[in-house]
Amino acid sequence: MKKILEFLRKYKIIVALIFLLCISSVSTVALANANSITVKSDSVNVRVGPGLSYANMGQVKKGDKLSIISEKNKWYEVRLAGDKIGWVASWLLDNTTVSSTTNKVGIIKVQNTTVFKNADATSAVLGTVSQSQKVSIMYQENDWTQILYKGSAGWVKSDFIQSTQETSGENSSKQSQDKSNSNDVKTVTVTQPSTKFRIEPDSNSRIIKTVNVGKTYDYLGKNGKWYEVRDKDGSVGYVASWVVTVSGTMDPIKSAATNISEATIVLDPGHGGDDVGAESKKDTYEKKFTLIYAQAIKQELEKTGARVIMTRNGDQTKSLGSRARLSSKIEADAFISLHFDSSTSANAGSGITTYYYTSNKDGKLATDINNQLKGIKINNRGTQQKDLYVLHYNSQPSILLELGYINSKSDYKHINSQAYQQQVAKAVTAGLKNYFQ
Repeated sequence: MKKILEFLRKYKIIVALIFLLCISSVSTVALANANSITVKSDSVNVRVGPGLSYANMGQVKKGDKLSIISEKNKWYEVRLAGDKIGWVASWLLDNTTVSSTTNKVGIIKVQNTTVFKNADATSAVLGTVSQSQKVSIMYQENDWTQILYKGSAGWVKSDFIQSTQETSGENSSKQSQDKSNSNDVKTVTVTQPSTKFRIEPDSNSRIIKTVNVGKTYDYLGKNGKWYEVRDKDGSVGYVASWVVTVSGTMDPIKSAATNISEATIVLDPGHGGDDVGAESKKDTYEKKFTLIYAQAIKQELEKTGARVIMTRNGDQTKSLGSRARLSSKIEADAFISLHFDSSTSANAGSGITTYYYTSNKDGKLATDINNQLKGIKINNRGTQQKDLYVLHYNSQPSILLELGYINSKSDYKHINSQAYQQQVAKAVTAGLKNYFQ
């Protein structure tokens, strides 16, 4: 014992160093374990930087284990196979409600369809798939569709594949049971108001007619992200795939990796606390409705997988500066401030107005959302440029919505109804889907 004590006294520095090395080793292992995560979603995009604006460099799939290097604005910087470094949206990694069973099964329409490594006909060829073969659709981008091919991701031309109602998460017995009626898309049903029926598969092509929710067409085929359809009067045209659903159901077509699912959106319920806003009648104030509508929009957006941040979640007073700064601080992809108009005398005004500050930064966001709002109950006054604080001092794409006149008897009847709340929530969500295409 005496010899041991003498040894410890003599070599106490060495002993201390050994002790510290042991602690460090344990800490490193603990840190490595704490900074790793297993993907639970079917697939999540990997981007070059921490945000939707950065290029997509690939995907990680269910079961992949990622080493987390750092975090910024709820995006994880991760190490991938081959020591590649990329960024993933943290809120999607375990988002099983959006992603885990939503990969659609597609059927190859052309014999010996080529599978490419990238969404580019000049990239390496991975192989071919036979006509009528079923494949799992992971992602669609412009004229290309990403499929699961021999355990990895490959790309085929979208014209060569037909989407079905079937999902890759369905069990084999159900697949065989439904085989007779799920392989072919028979009809498409419009799910968004003011949907355009166009002469060509292009957002800039001539509009044949505008239709509302529930309109059903016969399905003829697909061209990129557009469905070729036939109306009951025999006219043939195209509708965008993101505003309809297939085979007559009203369930939205989800995909495991979409741009809106990676978006961070700030919703700003106007006024709050001491700032009551406009008054519709005794003790009924604007601040109450802006919060109700923000909550409804948030609920609808979260179905898409999007990350939604509120500037206030209750009846709190928030400065205009803090609202605008929040958007900039978290580098949001879109900022939407919600308000209700009021005229100097009752029943003197009516309608929805979408305000923006600059065309370059905010114009497309304003147009895409306002186009969807045109299909709901209250008259639409269009988009207008205006120097408003939360837009002027906001570095991110931002708009302010006046969703009707709170002191108009006709507008208030809608504003105070749950049906109108849902119409607004769905219209704003549809507008953002278009914006993030």
